[in-house]
Amino acid sequence: MPEYINCSSCSEEITEDSDYCPHCGIIFRETENSVCERHAPRQASGVCIICHKVMCPECCVKRQNKVFCSEHAEIEVQQDWALVYQSTEISESELIKSILESSGHKVLGQNFNSIGFVWDGGGDSPISRSNINKPAKVFVPIPEYFEAISAIEEWKSGQSPL
Repeated sequence: MPEYINCSSCSEEITEDSDYCPHCGIIFRETENSVCERHAPRQASGVCIICHKVMCPECCVKRQNKVFCSEHAEIEVQQDWALVYQSTEISESELIKSILESSGHKVLGQNFNSIGFVWDGGGDSPISRSNINKPAKVFVPIPEYFEAISAIEEWKSGQSPL
């Protein structure tokens, strides 16, 4: 059974022998694999928490005390969950959520409750949701991000057996 310690950067629990923190992307140990993938001789300082690309300080994009590569810097992350879908239509988000759950993904929904009547004639509609910036969001654990995106794209293309 591995021993656990807290990351010195984000305080999340990691295994004692971790080379980097999967929660924030900071590299702990310099190994032959900790060289920037874009700038080969440079020593890496972080790992993208989405794709695990190893990067030097120049390539790292830090947001919310987490390391991202430039390709994944805009992905919304909350704790260890990554946003895979959002819509002002709750029914669309519910459908995506159920497609992901039926394909074996852990799913976290946000803003799925009724927003009630916001103003005269508003109500719980796409227009009122978008006006108050409360789209329904679907998150999956970060390690499942690419598989979840593939499952959504497969379903949208009509190739999914679901």
